[in-house]
Amino acid sequence: MGDLPKNDDVMNYKQLSAYLKMGETTLRQKVMKGTIPSFKIDGAVRFSKIEIDEWLKGHKRKTPENKTPENETDLFPTDGENR
Repeated sequence: MGDLPKNDDVMNYKQLSAYLKMGETTLRQKVMKGTIPSFKIDGAVRFSKIEIDEWLKGHKRKTPENKTPENETDLFPTDGENR
């Protein structure tokens, strides 16, 4: 496999660690907890890049432009009101 995974690549811990910029120990903990998509081939844990990319989409932080007024809180009101 090359340095960067293609869309259909299967990665091992080392490759996924580089791809996510996350330590292998952290990845192993996530696998043990079942919080990251993985599968085994002949007893070796592997990761599908497609599944990892989908998993990442579900972990995006909300940015101000995709927050709605009902779930936004104004911690520092500027209209002189005390909340």
